[in-house]
Amino acid sequence: MSRVKYLKKEEQQIEPLFNGAFTENKPIGFPNRSGTDAYSNIFYWAHLVAHETAEFPLHPHEGFEIMTFVFKGAVEHYDTVSKIYTPLKAGDVQAIQAGSGVSHSERITKGTEMFQIWFDPDFSKTMSQDATYKDYSADSFHTQSDENKETLIYIGNNGSMKSITEGLEIQKTRYKSGKFNEVLNPEFTYSLYLLEGKLELDGETLVKDDYYVLQDASSVVYDVKDGAELFVIKTPTEIKYRRFIERY
Repeated sequence: MSRVKYLKKEEQQIEPLFNGAFTENKPIGFPNRSGTDAYSNIFYWAHLVAHETAEFPLHPHEGFEIMTFVFKGAVEHYDTVSKIYTPLKAGDVQAIQAGSGVSHSERITKGTEMFQIWFDPDFSKTMSQDATYKDYSADSFHTQSDENKETLIYIGNNGSMKSITEGLEIQKTRYKSGKFNEVLNPEFTYSLYLLEGKLELDGETLVKDDYYVLQDASSVVYDVKDGAELFVIKTPTEIKYRRFIERY
């Protein structure tokens, strides 16, 4: 097993926004003069906490596939495709295929916690496609359960969401106490974000908002003491097309 990255919350990029209305901790920030933290076909990843109700004003996107996962609170979303405000509540997910271009804005209520994650689905194709949006309600997702864990499937393994990003699978698992041996595919990269609780992994103790990336692994053991909720993204380690960070 090869550990690619382990970032405690305080080691991530932490950014206050709109005079402190929001705070984002970013396992993968936007590229800057020192380079990029992007890997596989994940370009950007932010965890937002809303301390006050505020709005991201209308702004453009193109090319990327952008997903918003609402864990607590609520969001209202406006875009220049639908031209209406659409509410998203806790458990809902929105997927944007930005295509040749679209603009949107988001009203985020106090107490909201959410991910926004950008994927690179091959700009040589997406830039010639129309932008599309799809909202998924919390009750549209199915779970796989046993007495010790419950896994909610977003993408892959008959998950409800459809993606245009190659090889993408996303799930969230709630573990009770115990040791859990999870089977992995060594040709894929596994990006782990601990949403709640505490677990031990390969000699390290992960707590809430820690981030861990694995490659070249056929299995992994999670030692969970008092429960944990783990968000996992599986992506191909080798990308067959030129990624955005290589094209521009």
